Amino acid sequence: MTDFLAPGSTLTTPSDALRVLRKGTLPKHLDGSAGTNRNPGHPQIAADRDWDAIELWLNQYKGRVASATLLAYEKEVSRFYVWVLLTLEKPLSSIVRDDWLRYTEFLRDPRPADLWVGAKRPRLGRDGRVSDAYKPFAGPLQSKSISFAERAIRQMFLWLRDAGYLAENPLPKQPPRRGCQSDTEKAGRTRRTLADNQWRCLLDWLAASKRDTVNERRQYARNRWLIALFHSTGIRSSEALTAAMGDIEWAKDGRAQQGRAFLNVRAKGSKPRSIPLTDDVLLELAQYRQSFGLPAAIAPRESTPLIFSIQVKKGFTPITRQALYTVFKKMFEAAAKTLEDRSAAEHLRAASAHWLRRMAASAMLRNGAPVLVTSDVSESTDCSTTSLYSDLHAMDMHRYETLDHYQAGKQ
Repeated sequence: MTDFLAPGSTLTTPSDALRVLRKGTLPKHLDGSAGTNRNPGHPQIAADRDWDAIELWLNQYKGRVASATLLAYEKEVSRFYVWVLLTLEKPLSSIVRDDWLRYTEFLRDPRPADLWVGAKRPRLGRDGRVSDAYKPFAGPLQSKSISFAERAIRQMFLWLRDAGYLAENPLPKQPPRRGCQSDTEKAGRTRRTLADNQWRCLLDWLAASKRDTVNERRQYARNRWLIALFHSTGIRSSEALTAAMGDIEWAKDGRAQQGRAFLNVRAKGSKPRSIPLTDDVLLELAQYRQSFGLPAAIAPRESTPLIFSIQVKKGFTPITRQALYTVFKKMFEAAAKTLEDRSAAEHLRAASAHWLRRMAASAMLRNGAPVLVTSDVSESTDCSTTSLYSDLHAMDMHRYETLDHYQAGKQ
């Protein structure tokens, strides 16, 4: 058997490495007491070896998390440490960023398979000893499992760093998860909306727009339609650019004994989404259509784009993303010129269609809209919330009524 206490020796199997690791009999050059990432300052824990420090980290979770979670954490850090010992032949407190990237690649395809991969079996026997048949993996890890492993190991390294045991966290900085921002990002995003005076300035500028010529009247109707659509519904630009007039459908509300309009769009990931259209929005749409020679009423399955190019001599074609961006920027720029406050004017110039989408959600919350409706406007609905509604039709009508209430509240 290999003499594991010899400085020049190497471990040969995962079971060997885990056994020596748990016994605390790693040789000095592998136990972390002289790790290159050790903090020479004033550690806040008494541990001087990597596994002892890891056990302190694990112990803090006892009684705070489910036992299964604690075992999962221990499994992840154990097999990572085993991999470090067998592959890198150095202590955990000496790994660098490149080592971690190499490990994540390994998780996607653990090789050599005969060393690392085997049938799922308990790591420990009834006597508490590591099984000779221990294999850390049952096969390649899926993305979700890799993410969990990274979270567990990252938490460990952060704790060891904060405890003064390690000098730095060797893992790369974690990118923000989808839908999550840092405090700085959140602070920046909260400013991406218009103050009341800026919003009023935009509406006043629009009301004062010239309407002497056919083209000016068309631009006026188009601009009113865009502002009403984006501000009242919270629609995404991508959704509006791909929608057609015929995507608007009517559903009968039995309680109100009247029809309700909904715009069916494809949201992120091609998921279908139904957006309520209030009477005010429908009125702006009718005026928009009439200004271009279309009847106010939409024909069944009509293919006219929801937002079309102002040049209609050769037919109605969808406006491009760049053109839509330019239309909004020109509106914000023109309105900003009427503001005396230079700071407020610069803020208005920086606005975009997405700001109106954010304003839609903020305004509804201020006017008492339920979180369900606000979440739906931002297309981040929580399934546990929507499950409170027993049927989709009832939910749609509830959203419609709330938006009507919001429209009344904003006057």
